[in-house]
Amino acid sequence: MSAKYNIICLSNQLWLSDYWTNKSHVMSRLSKLGHKVLFVEPPINTGNIFIRQLFQGAWTFKRLLTQTKVEEQSGVLIYSPLNMLPNANITSKWHISRVNKVAEQFFDPERKTILWVYHVQLKNLLNYVDGIKHDILIYDCVDNYLGFPENSAFYSTTVTKKQLVLQEEALAKKANLVFATAPGLVERLKNYNPNTHFTPNVGDYEKFKDAKLIKEIPDDLKDIKKPIIGFTGALDEYKFDMGLFKELAQNYPEYSFVLIGSLAIKGKNTTKESLGLADLENVHLLGSKSYDSIQKYFAGFDAFIIPYQLNDYTVGGCFPVKFHDALAAGLPVIVTDLPAYSFFKDVCYISKSYKEFSDNLEKALQEDSLEKIKARQEVAKNNNWDGKVANMLKLIESL
Repeated sequence: MSAKYNIICLSNQLWLSDYWTNKSHVMSRLSKLGHKVLFVEPPINTGNIFIRQLFQGAWTFKRLLTQTKVEEQSGVLIYSPLNMLPNANITSKWHISRVNKVAEQFFDPERKTILWVYHVQLKNLLNYVDGIKHDILIYDCVDNYLGFPENSAFYSTTVTKKQLVLQEEALAKKANLVFATAPGLVERLKNYNPNTHFTPNVGDYEKFKDAKLIKEIPDDLKDIKKPIIGFTGALDEYKFDMGLFKELAQNYPEYSFVLIGSLAIKGKNTTKESLGLADLENVHLLGSKSYDSIQKYFAGFDAFIIPYQLNDYTVGGCFPVKFHDALAAGLPVIVTDLPAYSFFKDVCYISKSYKEFSDNLEKALQEDSLEKIKARQEVAKNNNWDGKVANMLKLIESL
């Protein structure tokens, strides 16, 4: 029987993100396998995000008192540290003390404790690593954080780029085990820790595998003209290639292009006008959707696109989780030429130029078939979260 662990996860995203990422997928499955998981959200300033959560009913009186709540479906205990003061040197000491206290009350004292770090850009990270009680340290690198532009909103709420470089190197060297989701990340982190392992992103196969059988298409999608070309995720200007997307929409006015997700550029809400898409009637912005309902939107798509730029951030270590979700739904997936996709060239359409991307979109729709759908879903079935978590546990047990 596999060992059970206490796990403290330092996450760089809130549990209730619009589109679940590695942190929620991995930790929810570890909890369901019988591990005790304490999910530490990034510290929240008592400002706009906190106020918005209050209005959404996310903070009960009990949660305000304890800053904790149990996620009912998985049993994960979520700790949401609040920053009452704008001074990380002071607040980090309080958060570390509180994490240790909550862990002591929640964990099984007979088990070993893993400190599982995603939040490499956390201010005073090394103080957290040294101050939080643990037996095993893991750095799980799921993004090329060093590739974020220095003038992006990313650095306005975290450490500076210079501090990030130093923190990541120190964390990787201290870690007993390093996981990395893209070849470029593995190559870089192996310089700091030879016990670095390639654990690529995967998809939620069970959630999306029956998408095409769903008859109840959401109201804001069901009346949009077919074929529908879908995209889910943030329209970040350092990642999403708006020029490519606009060219696709102009080349195929008879196709409908649907964008689902957070519409924020430089931290500001945006519209079709501010994106330069106002004159394109075949583009539809549907906003953010809950993860619980997202498969219903995939059910209405005829193809899925990931039009990402090729730059230091994306080439160096980007592997979108939505890639395998779309394969699981059986959708033809058209992507730009990121290294992470090279392993799956037989079940997607890798494009090296705007023209090739445009041609591949038309080709993907024309040649779609039950045989191709089956091939995509077979790959997605073999690249799922349960399998990834099982592989990670084997690597941990090998220690």
